[in-house]
Amino acid sequence: GFKLDENVQFHLYISTSPCGDARIFSPHEAAQEDQGDRHPNRKARGQLRTKIESGEGTIPVRSTTTIQTWDGVLQGERLLTMSCSDKIARWNVLGIQGALLSLFVEPIYLSSIILGSLYHGDHLSRAAYQRIAEIEDLPSLYVLN
Repeated sequence: GFKLDENVQFHLYISTSPCGDARIFSPHEAAQEDQGDRHPNRKARGQLRTKIESGEGTIPVRSTTTIQTWDGVLQGERLLTMSCSDKIARWNVLGIQGALLSLFVEPIYLSSIILGSLYHGDHLSRAAYQRIAEIEDLPSLYVLN
C-alpha cells in the first residue's frame, strides 16, 4: 500500500475539551491541574461514552448494549454516536484515515492535539491515551500513538 511522506504531519485543533471522557472534570480542577486527578476511582472516568441525541453531553455506554440496527433506530431505539474523546482514542490506535482509505494507505496518526481552552491535561491524557495504553498485539503497521 501507500505511505504518507514522513515530512507530512497532522495536527488537530479543538477549541475546548472534546466531549466524552476528556470532559469529565470540574472547571475548578483546571486551575489545579498539576495536582493530578483528585478522584481517580470515579466510575464515570475512563468509560466509553455516547453522545446525547438532543442536547449537549454524553452518557456511559452499557457493556450489555446489543448491536445497533437501522430498523431498531427507526423503531425508536437510542442512536449511539461515539463521543469525541472516544474517537480520538480510536484514532490513536487505528489512525485518522478511515476504513476505506485504510485499504490503500498505511495508518495516518495525529502528531499533536491542541486545545484552546476549558481543558484539564490529566483528563485529556486519560481519555486519549491512558485508557488504551494496555492494548497489545496490534496487527503490523498499527501502533499505539
